[in-house]
Amino acid sequence: MKKVLGGLMAALLSLSLIGCGGSSDTPSEPVEDDTLRIAFISYQEFDSSEWLQNLAAGLKDYEAKHDDIEIKTIEAIGADTYEPKVLACAQDGFDIIITTYSDMWDATCAVAAQYPDIKFGILQAEKTDEDYAAHPNIEEFHLNRTETSFLQGYVAAKMTKTGTVGFVGGNDSQGINEILAGYQQGIVYAGLDVKDLVAYCNSFTDPTIGKDYAEQLIKQGADVIFGAAGGSGTGCAQAAEEAGIMFAACDAHYPDAAPNSEIGSTLNFFENMVIAFIDKAVSGNFEGGTQHEYGVKEGAAIYEFALTNDLASEELKKEVEDLAAKIASGEITIGREPLHK
Repeated sequence: MKKVLGGLMAALLSLSLIGCGGSSDTPSEPVEDDTLRIAFISYQEFDSSEWLQNLAAGLKDYEAKHDDIEIKTIEAIGADTYEPKVLACAQDGFDIIITTYSDMWDATCAVAAQYPDIKFGILQAEKTDEDYAAHPNIEEFHLNRTETSFLQGYVAAKMTKTGTVGFVGGNDSQGINEILAGYQQGIVYAGLDVKDLVAYCNSFTDPTIGKDYAEQLIKQGADVIFGAAGGSGTGCAQAAEEAGIMFAACDAHYPDAAPNSEIGSTLNFFENMVIAFIDKAVSGNFEGGTQHEYGVKEGAAIYEFALTNDLASEELKKEVEDLAAKIASGEITIGREPLHK
């Protein structure tokens, strides 16, 4: 399993400034044992978001439970570092290299072509089946964001009093539009006459912009705002709280920004998904050249009602629980294209 580098290469790598280590960013020394070595490379700083912090903690716990597995978490900040970081890990003899998002797709493909015996995974690449098929040692994996947003849409439709709900997306992209698609189908599934408004704030980091867009939808009659806009979503939560309407959260709860207005959140457990991929690869079930999805059934995504209030009725909570079971069993299927933008 191990590919031990020669002495000269090890010496050169140890001097590299763009290595594959942890916080020091220097290469690990080659290990002459049966330890399976896994690298996870993030194109964002781990401290920049809660999901990455949870992911890093989950991988650390996983490593602690497996004496024969070593996991390095690495930051590659800036496009010019992507390929050098991935290449350094390949040269350093890692068995499995996991990269993140479409930003790192080209770098992953370039290095994977040079190292066909290394298993590569990439999280949320947002490419086509043809793209994946062209790379037999890369498996893409991603969250199913339509399932929990379907439940969010159902809840919004059931709880609106004005008959109008709103959606603020971070941008007009495939990932955000899949969330929108599930949300809209959940609204329709509720079987009520509900109008849904859509806006894109074109930012994932600016609460002020998110708040502005949410306020525009509130002025049009929306009394539920679903904010799928990362850090900009905090502004959506603030707008809902100040207006005394309801806020539908994405990826996290908002106990500080919307303690009285949040109805529930579409929570994603990236750590569960990445660990599921690792388990699959380690057990010999790696599927290069394909993509794999993780959602409600795998425990990678759930819908959870707000923790700081009790806006939803017990009856509605039971309905959502039953719908989640139907989604997990395949009884309910959800399309990926928005009904409208």
